[in-house]
Amino acid sequence: MSIKNSGIRRSKLLLVATLCAALFPLAGQAQEVKKVRLLTSWFGQADQAGYWQAQEDKLGKESGVEIAVTQGGPKIQTIPQVASGQADFGISNADDLLLARLRGVPVRAVFAHMDYVPYTLIYHTDPAVKKIGDLQGRTFAVNIGFAYWEWAKKQYKLQNTREIPVSGDLSLFRNDPKMVQQGYSLYLPARMKEAGIDVQQITIASLGYRPYAVLFTTDEMIQKNPALVKATVAAVQQGWKNFVRNSTAVKPMLLKMNSQLTPAVHDAAVKDLIETLIPHDLGKVGCMTDARWKELSDQLKSVNFLPAGFDPKPAYDRSLLAGC
Repeated sequence: MSIKNSGIRRSKLLLVATLCAALFPLAGQAQEVKKVRLLTSWFGQADQAGYWQAQEDKLGKESGVEIAVTQGGPKIQTIPQVASGQADFGISNADDLLLARLRGVPVRAVFAHMDYVPYTLIYHTDPAVKKIGDLQGRTFAVNIGFAYWEWAKKQYKLQNTREIPVSGDLSLFRNDPKMVQQGYSLYLPARMKEAGIDVQQITIASLGYRPYAVLFTTDEMIQKNPALVKATVAAVQQGWKNFVRNSTAVKPMLLKMNSQLTPAVHDAAVKDLIETLIPHDLGKVGCMTDARWKELSDQLKSVNFLPAGFDPKPAYDRSLLAGC
């Protein structure tokens, strides 16, 4: 082979190698990772555990996302903070998202981490109470004006009830044998038991009101960053799966963040959460149905929280999880 032809061949090989390097980067080359800010609605506790698990397990990095969770608190309102760009994703309730859409706030649920928000009504143990109607005339410590409460009052014709704002202080309830107090079924009964107060409960879900507990983001985020949203949803779904399989890994972190919860209360909450609020088929974790959103929308319409023609479908996106 002549020197000239040899040089031409080497030039061609170099050109091919350069093109291959440009078109097919090295398999081990690091992918740019985008930090995803996820804001919870309260201090760290069991019903957020899968999100913290996703952060601790560094899930999503292979798809270019880094889950960064920030705990909420009494002054945190996740919907306006996500809508204004202070966080990328937030935790809320399905009914609150529907009401936000009504006000023109462009937020949308992408994942349901609990089958329903575990609202409950706690009352002092009383054999005479068989159903919610037997609580007529009592004092109810509740979030006054909340959709679930207005629906329950109308649906079950609760009359002559006195309403006071709910607080985390158990002493008022302890000292009033006829008081009914709102809380989460995951925590309040166990806290009452630890305080030596014998109680029973009627869950709001058992009455028929079952809003999903959801992860949400904005319409703009879904439209402009669909790959990031899908990767985030996949990461948090895996986080919840990991938590169910080993619920002790994030326990120390959650207890450190929330001084209201003792290890015993936390353990009781985790047991109830896994048994009743998360699908036993872990492939269905996060899934939502059109029927449930319609049911909730119709319930809100029945108490005039939503107008008759309101369409709930823009408030959620079911396309981001396979197998739902």
